[in-house]
Amino acid sequence: MFELMNSQGFFIVLCVGFGAYAIYYLYSAAKFAIGYIKARKKYYEKYGKDSAKQVNQFWGWAILFAAFCIFCFYSAFHVDPNMEQLQWFRMAYLIVGLILFGQMVVAIVKRSALVGPEAIVIESAVIPWKSIISMDPKKRGVQRVVDIVTTQGTYVVSREMGLLLHDEYEAWKKARKEKKEKKGKK
Repeated sequence: MFELMNSQGFFIVLCVGFGAYAIYYLYSAAKFAIGYIKARKKYYEKYGKDSAKQVNQFWGWAILFAAFCIFCFYSAFHVDPNMEQLQWFRMAYLIVGLILFGQMVVAIVKRSALVGPEAIVIESAVIPWKSIISMDPKKRGVQRVVDIVTTQGTYVVSREMGLLLHDEYEAWKKARKEKKEKKGKK
């Protein structure tokens, strides 16, 4: 059994398997990011650029993931060449680095939003304020998140973004109520 684990064929099979998974994960992360870019473009076409503000709460996570990616890629090529099982360490560092890069892309998209007076853009959806059913704070493990339930589906955002979106939603409801009251007085 030990001979199988040390064979070159076993290493190649694992490299191909893990490499295929890493490439698939990067493809999925890129597709996720492209969906967000398309949703932003759709928002701009429908509502215009002037009314929207960008909310970015990803900087901490992006810096952390970037630091780990740099460490992994640096370590893959600067591992001690005299180390036993060098090829396994290089493979592990490269695969983990690629997966962390995909995680960084996902974190950037998940922690970004485009907020406007009539709609928001979260992930790959343009969500009009009127289609929001509820914003439910939850605790998942050690994280506090907010589930935004809409007619288009449920979206999970960080607590900080949920608070910001809730304030914007309340401002939209207030503006809508004032507009109806003005219309009713005429």
